Amino acid sequence: MRKRAWILIPVLLVLTGCAARTLPVPEATLVPGTDPTLPDAAVEETVRVTEERTLWFRFLDEPYLAPETRAVAQQSGQSEEMAVLSALFAGPGTQYVELGSPFPEGTRVLSTYRSGRTLLVTVSREWLNPFPDEPEDWQYDPVWQTEVPLRRKLAMQSLVATVTDSFDVDEVVVLLEQGEVLSASLRLPQSWFMDGGGDEPADAQTRDDACLLTPSVTADAIMTCWLRRDWQRLYRYVAAVDPYTGEARPAYRDFVADMENCAPLTSASCLGWSVSRDGGSCTVSLRVELRGDDGGARTLDARVIRLHRSGGVWKISMQSLTGWLEE
Repeated sequence: MRKRAWILIPVLLVLTGCAARTLPVPEATLVPGTDPTLPDAAVEETVRVTEERTLWFRFLDEPYLAPETRAVAQQSGQSEEMAVLSALFAGPGTQYVELGSPFPEGTRVLSTYRSGRTLLVTVSREWLNPFPDEPEDWQYDPVWQTEVPLRRKLAMQSLVATVTDSFDVDEVVVLLEQGEVLSASLRLPQSWFMDGGGDEPADAQTRDDACLLTPSVTADAIMTCWLRRDWQRLYRYVAAVDPYTGEARPAYRDFVADMENCAPLTSASCLGWSVSRDGGSCTVSLRVELRGDDGGARTLDARVIRLHRSGGVWKISMQSLTGWLEE
């Protein structure tokens, strides 16, 4: 036993010596002319902000759309058309308290394809859903007989106006997500508009500026409310604060009293308008006809009113609304 131990000792010493030695590490050799500093890891850009875009939403329950202008985020690999329409379907910003989405909740844009000056837009099937407050028997209610088709029209014009404002496109074709439903055509049926159309595919849709609250349309809406003595609707277009004087608009009850004391308006038409350089105000020229105390008509040409943007909507101050009557 003692002899075997002496034989193992040299062997252990040899093994221990080998384990204790550190192998040399070769130095890195740089390629001549290169920077020895390692570059930072590249970060893939996933989101970028495009230029400001104009998105159109419904103004309260008025038969018009009003604009919101904001920068739109574009995802990596996403087309500009998809980015803009995704922002539109997401709804207006929280600061635009008088604007609302004209689309049924959950509606999404799935794809876009441009063919010449036509944009094909595929939307999710939520597009077909009625709004929660629409009664099933709306066809028998005079108010809903107007409101239901109007909602479809404004939804389509919201899409078309937003697209035509941002891109060189003249018309939009809406296609529906099919899922498990088989159909001879992917195109939106004409019956969706609730205007008496059938199941034939709807035509390509073009822009209808009569639905958009441009300065002239806003001025016409204001004067139409005055002609009809619809003070409740007219009050919506009166600025909460006069941008020049800082004076708050009168309470609704006082506003009605003031308008009842004005000379009756019998006709009004917009002659022209111009927007200020900063886009915040607009001057509108009108031709109006008033009925005098003797019952006779008096025509006034080039009466000037001024509009100011507030939450995406052109508004008029109380002074501008009635100031031209003082003479």
